[in-house]
Amino acid sequence: MTRQSNARPVNGDLVGVPGGALRLTTPALWIDYPLLKSNLAAMMARCREAGLKLRPHGKTHKCTRLARAQLDAGASGICCATPHEAFAFLQEGIRGVLITVPVVQQRHYQMLAALHREGADFSVVIDDPRSVSSWRAALGGASRTLPALVDVDIGMGRTGAGTIEATVGIARELRDARELDYAGVQAYSGRVQHIHDFEERRRIYGEQLEKLRRTINVLKSAGLAPGIVSGGGTGTFAIDADSGVYTESQAGSYLFMDVEYGLVKMFRGERNPWATSLFLRTSVVSANVPGQVTLNAGFKCLATDGPRPEVCGEQFPGSRYEFFGDEYGRLVSGERTPALGSSVDLITPHCDPTVNLHDWYHVIEGDSLVDIWPIDARGVL
Repeated sequence: MTRQSNARPVNGDLVGVPGGALRLTTPALWIDYPLLKSNLAAMMARCREAGLKLRPHGKTHKCTRLARAQLDAGASGICCATPHEAFAFLQEGIRGVLITVPVVQQRHYQMLAALHREGADFSVVIDDPRSVSSWRAALGGASRTLPALVDVDIGMGRTGAGTIEATVGIARELRDARELDYAGVQAYSGRVQHIHDFEERRRIYGEQLEKLRRTINVLKSAGLAPGIVSGGGTGTFAIDADSGVYTESQAGSYLFMDVEYGLVKMFRGERNPWATSLFLRTSVVSANVPGQVTLNAGFKCLATDGPRPEVCGEQFPGSRYEFFGDEYGRLVSGERTPALGSSVDLITPHCDPTVNLHDWYHVIEGDSLVDIWPIDARGVL
């Protein structure tokens, strides 16, 4: 199922070469390895302090190497946004995979049921009783049950059972199904993750968490207490940790961070604990217009659904990136103009969809290219 199995990375010959990181063919998506490891450790420390398990969202990185690194750091599993991501992770032996979007296509049912029979360790979410019947039909004859969580809509309106009554009804069906195991509930709200002001985010999200509390209390009264309450994200992590509602966090962007999350005040009274570790290295391909240069990274390299990319650090103070076409970006010069052929590092505007445009991560420590990892869970199926 992986896309990269027979490909060879362009910069592969630079791995382990002194100064290899400074010679990358660009555009090149790269990871600051020490900062990545620091983010992994910092999140696990926060989770342990809060008594939360961590099942980070793999849609952020779409890379089995990074999923394994998260498990090695202490995560209890990995979330996936698509069956394709799940196929890629499961085929590489990643355990504790939770597919966070309801499965509805017949071929997905069949393919996932086959993986389940082969011993793959994953669970699913369900927000419609018709899906219970579809899963039961696909799993017929399996020697073990498939764990399933009821997906609960707490205010976003994207997926999830819309009422408490519907949630209880699906939970009952899961409990009574021989092929399925009622494992708990999932509740995620995406739009609140990027509300910049902490108090405003807590106010809006707090109303949603209150609906989740009521839902859990009704489930308990019906003899359907959820063993797992999964959800939350990087932007709401501080609120999730204080709420006591969740048993596990699905935060994922903490691993990389981006311009969008850099605008969010995540904790009250302290700096954001996770550093930006993901960057795009570009090159100046033209410098003929005074006050600007042209970079070799445009719409095909960077997400366009959020703020603009930012120039990393103090490379070129006062410079501003602007999209300039499919293949190009324009860097409006500040105090210093980069020379033709020189490199410019950008902070990605929105990490998840930016990652989905690339094939490889270049893992860098200092001026050394430590490794190149395939982004092997990209794509749809």
